[in-house]
Amino acid sequence: VSQVTILGVGVEIILAIIVGVVIWRVLKAKKAASETNINPALSHTSYAYNIVGEQSYQNNLKKIAGPKEEESKFFECYAKVSSEPLNQYDKNAVKVEINGLLVGYLSRSEAAKLAGKVVNKTVPAVIDGGWKDEESTGSYGVKLAINNINELV
Repeated sequence: VSQVTILGVGVEIILAIIVGVVIWRVLKAKKAASETNINPALSHTSYAYNIVGEQSYQNNLKKIAGPKEEESKFFECYAKVSSEPLNQYDKNAVKVEINGLLVGYLSRSEAAKLAGKVVNKTVPAVIDGGWKDEESTGSYGVKLAINNINELV
């Protein structure tokens, strides 16, 4: 049985290395594409609607938008806005999630206006703030690209 070698290394090992490099490059490219924070379809979107409670979900927002940097974030994405009738604090609660992570709620008074209606809509959103420089640190915030809550039903 003869075995082909190149510089004393078996062809199988060389092929395994080549396949490994190709797989690594493909995965790296997919990860880079999924982490792109500017969605071209959202480039002229107006984010007018503020949600509440983001302070309680700063870790989730950091996971989505990335760590705080010197410049404030402007991370465009999509948010799922949905009724949360089993919320122990407010039966009319409407939660806001990005990438499956809870990031805040509609205000109690705004959610009350939707009482009895099922909310389950995905809308453009932006995560802003989240800076850290020598003088100050800013929290992350979330704004939705809706003008009023009736766009959610």
